Amino acid sequence: MVVATDDLRPFLTHDGMLRDRSDELLHLIATNHFFIDRDTAEVSPQYRQIIPYVVIRHGDECFALVRTRKQTEARLHDKMSLGIGGHINPGHDLQAGLQKELDEEVRIGGTHTLTFAGILNDESTEVGRVHLGAVYLLDASTRDVEVLETEKMRGEWIPRAALSESRESMESWSQIVLDEVL
Repeated sequence: MVVATDDLRPFLTHDGMLRDRSDELLHLIATNHFFIDRDTAEVSPQYRQIIPYVVIRHGDECFALVRTRKQTEARLHDKMSLGIGGHINPGHDLQAGLQKELDEEVRIGGTHTLTFAGILNDESTEVGRVHLGAVYLLDASTRDVEVLETEKMRGEWIPRAALSESRESMESWSQIVLDEVL
């Protein structure tokens, strides 16, 4: 799923979390998205791939992931991530794509609530220039979260107060989420 960068440009006022006019931006994504082949999308800054990015929390802890070298996106190998997310394929909208990624990557026990936090824009990296994140906070009722794709990532709970110590090992999106959301 992509949206033309030119259509998004009026909303992309800065790098970081975009919260002003986020309802308009979500509407634009819902009505103007289309699908292209991923190999083209990954190297074409004229499009932004829309990525649901879910941060899992329980109390004062966040579930952090470290991507292994078997994960598809080589530019993110060995980086810590605070978000679970991925590309949305044909037949899915943003919400269905978000649920599909959660179901594929983790098992969450107990109940949870999901809250939209904003749109993440990061033009500082090669990866960021071809992606746009829809950030959600998932507040879990328990710490019962398990990584399903163990060959691609491993996960652990980290107290929010300790996350800043790991900031330099994080992917840029996680750094932005840490600085501006958490």
